[in-house]
Amino acid sequence: MAQHPIKNSLPESQERILLGTTFYAKYRFFAAFLLCCGILLAAFSVSAIWLEQGGWTFFNRLGSFFEKDSETVTEPTDSSVSSHLGQEESQSEPPAVVIPDGATPVLSLDLSYPSLGREYIHNETPYDPDVNKLLGMDLSATLLSDAPTVLVLHTHTSESYLPSQAEYIVGAVGDATYSNDSAKNILAIGSVFCETLNKKGITAIHCTVMHDTPTLGGSYARAEKTIAEYLVRYPSISYVIDLHRDAITTANGEFVRSIAESELSPTAQVMAVVGTDGNGTQFENWEENLALALQLRERLNSNGATVCRPITLRNASYNQEMAPHALLLEIGTAANSVEEATRAAEMTAEALAAILQER
Repeated sequence: MAQHPIKNSLPESQERILLGTTFYAKYRFFAAFLLCCGILLAAFSVSAIWLEQGGWTFFNRLGSFFEKDSETVTEPTDSSVSSHLGQEESQSEPPAVVIPDGATPVLSLDLSYPSLGREYIHNETPYDPDVNKLLGMDLSATLLSDAPTVLVLHTHTSESYLPSQAEYIVGAVGDATYSNDSAKNILAIGSVFCETLNKKGITAIHCTVMHDTPTLGGSYARAEKTIAEYLVRYPSISYVIDLHRDAITTANGEFVRSIAESELSPTAQVMAVVGTDGNGTQFENWEENLALALQLRERLNSNGATVCRPITLRNASYNQEMAPHALLLEIGTAANSVEEATRAAEMTAEALAAILQER
């Protein structure tokens, strides 16, 4: 088959020399193969250098996916999203929290268990209350503008919280979770609870007596005396709210931070403890307290929120028989922060005010 010379920019004399050189077909194919290999090798080297200098960021931003050796190329982390703000892109994962030897780790959990349904109660008594009936009970109150309606106190006044989102506790857990500092303990939460009620038109007073001083033993007896004194001084009080903070440890020794993750800001979860006459105490109206707790949970967990944990119904009375209505509320756990507990207290007080004012 005749060869047709291809014109190019070389002089005619040089062109003739090149075209006049004879190669067998197999050598021409071999030379072409070597040339292609050289081109591919050069392209691979250039692309490897480019990828090392951030080329993957380009592909990621196009939404492409490329398989690559994880030992040599690291996927960009979420921090690279903020590179347009002047932050340096990082190709490494944030370091894991190192728990010092002997320290107690903190574990964040949602303890609301919404899958158990609105009728669920952690019932430690032989009673079988009608939850739907109690949810429909009218608990609105006759409110006097000047006279106190709600008394807020703390049987365990020195129960305190951890610094914001602490990862672990060093030393004895009790030393880290009890304090006489009113800015760190349950007194700070009681103050917010009362302020919120007053802003909503419910007159509330805050008792700041340290009932667990000098010891935790005898706290309820001391609180009983305080409640009796307030009821004599203010006969208009119809509701006594005993605010606590819970303390939960897992079987593995982790300290639980109970958190409502669905909230816009981290919020401690709330649990109502309702007493009964199961210990022989004269206590005829405990079901009305259970109704109040159920309606609080209903409001706090409306629209998919998970602020309220399941209610605990117990045989002990916890001084709740002393007033027309009373509740023990656990605002967060010892692993929550004051800020997280404050948000929960505000929401709970708002829900309580709405129930009392609903007519």
